[in-house]
Amino acid sequence: MSSHGFTPGRITFKDSPFYTILEQLTPTVECKIREQTRDNVELKVVLTPTVASRLQADPNLRVMVYCAADSGLNQYTKSDIAFPHQVELKANLDEVKANLKGLKNKPGTTRPADVTNYIRKKPGYPNHIVMTYALTQKRFFVLVNLVQRHPVEDLVLELKRRKTITKEQVLREMKNRAEDSDIVATSTVMSLKCPLSTLRIEVPCRTVVCTHNQCFDASSFLQLQEQAPTWSCPVCSKATSYESLQVDQYVDDILHSTSPDVEQVIIEPDGKWSSPKEDELKGAGGVTPATEDEDELIEIKEPGIVHVKQESLSASGLSLERTPAQSREPSATSSAARLSTNKRSAAQVIDLTGSDDDGDLSPVRPAKRLASNAPHRAYARPAFRNSFSSGLVNGGNFSFTNQTSSESPRHMGGFDA
Repeated sequence: MSSHGFTPGRITFKDSPFYTILEQLTPTVECKIREQTRDNVELKVVLTPTVASRLQADPNLRVMVYCAADSGLNQYTKSDIAFPHQVELKANLDEVKANLKGLKNKPGTTRPADVTNYIRKKPGYPNHIVMTYALTQKRFFVLVNLVQRHPVEDLVLELKRRKTITKEQVLREMKNRAEDSDIVATSTVMSLKCPLSTLRIEVPCRTVVCTHNQCFDASSFLQLQEQAPTWSCPVCSKATSYESLQVDQYVDDILHSTSPDVEQVIIEPDGKWSSPKEDELKGAGGVTPATEDEDELIEIKEPGIVHVKQESLSASGLSLERTPAQSREPSATSSAARLSTNKRSAAQVIDLTGSDDDGDLSPVRPAKRLASNAPHRAYARPAFRNSFSSGLVNGGNFSFTNQTSSESPRHMGGFDA
């Protein structure tokens, strides 16, 4: 079967530093366009005795499913790994749990599906791999390859063995920039922490096209690319590749010359470097930790509580005066009388036929108590006399019950029937 832009057996994929394709285990199968329905394709993997024994002996030898979209140029160029948007993969009726989508709107970030742990590694055993897909607007091509996986640790060791960016090369580039009249060179602060892992760099590397001295950790960068291969510099975002990565000997010398707790250094335009002091860190916005000998007072304020300012009595402008002793005795008597109002006093008979001269014996109302905030003045209060006039009601005399001492006496008049 042949189709436009594709010849069976000639499809190739872009190279990856993490995998090397050794052998194609199944023929290439076409996934037809299914815009409104779903469909599935089946791949049968039968291992030879040699391949089965190699899989059992080498844990880095893997069986992986590769898939590519039809671009019309598959037979002329290398293809990116791409699965349909809605896809499900099963190996021997077991669902393969793998990320088959990659990053959104970033072609080439999809990884092949590893089915090594789902197949039986016996010679001649038919392993069935079924891919179900739906709602596709272009064709896809799927196959199974035997690949050699390269761990990140091996890639870092290879990175150390090959060509590096020497210290002399870095100093020469910095000197050329400092002598350029169009560029004003000043000292800069370089971090010794990886921008990806935020940990101290162990193997400093950068690409040959980068012009900055800031490096990133090789192991952290390669681990990230293994999960989602974007291949861009985390510092300047320039496109890169594994082949363009090199270890920076200048930064590596700084890392070996400083203690592990040093997180940044100051780089001069001529290439000399120094560890920043505490005052320089404070000037750059850093925070100097407090020593154990320093005692600090910390004021803890609870939210929602308003503190009221307290003022002394002398500042309030209030003057307190002592009440004279003679003015307190009637007040005490009046208070005692108010407390005794709950009990009714004995009834007394008042003779209404008495003369007005008897009213001289009526009690005099005590003077009012002076307010504490008013000037102390003496007022003359006329004596209050209670007089009663005689009168007959229905031809008889009335007897009234005397009120308590706390109530003012009332003037009772006579009425004619």
